[in-house]
Amino acid sequence: AASAVLGPDLMVWSAALFIKEAKSAKIVSWHQDLTYWCLDDTDETTCWFALSTAHESSGCMKFVPGSHKTKIVPHVDTYSEDNLLSRGQEISVDVDEEYAVIAALDAGQASMHHGLLFHSSGPNVTNDRRIGSAIRYINPSMKQETGDRTLVSLVNGKDNFGNFEVCNPPKGRLLEEDF
Repeated sequence: AASAVLGPDLMVWSAALFIKEAKSAKIVSWHQDLTYWCLDDTDETTCWFALSTAHESSGCMKFVPGSHKTKIVPHVDTYSEDNLLSRGQEISVDVDEEYAVIAALDAGQASMHHGLLFHSSGPNVTNDRRIGSAIRYINPSMKQETGDRTLVSLVNGKDNFGNFEVCNPPKGRLLEEDF
């Protein structure tokens, strides 16, 4: 699915787990991912894979359709204790939640979104943990504006640019030498 958006040459730039414990007040504020990653372009898409049920009551993601067509808008760091983002990053312009779309997913389902898309998620008020994995794909033509050569995985096609350090594919299943 990421290749359909970005083309045949594809890297995984990063991946993370997003866990909301049962009965947790933790949220993710409205934000745009590409604000913080210091990449030089927007050839990116994120696959958010539900490892457990992610419905509105468990704090699934919400999106503002069409907001990916904007540029990066101003953000502020709130350092809110209830925010799962590292600095409580939050869009500092008004987000009209009336237009937000709830992206409820059952375990095993996934959604994809662009790094400019306004998105957030509410608290988990259920008795179950909500777990999701965010896998961030980029086009190899991109590079870090900081000059770093971030470690990435080439998952499809070729890297004709050399802007990142490409890790070798694993030699086996959970082998120590691969780590």
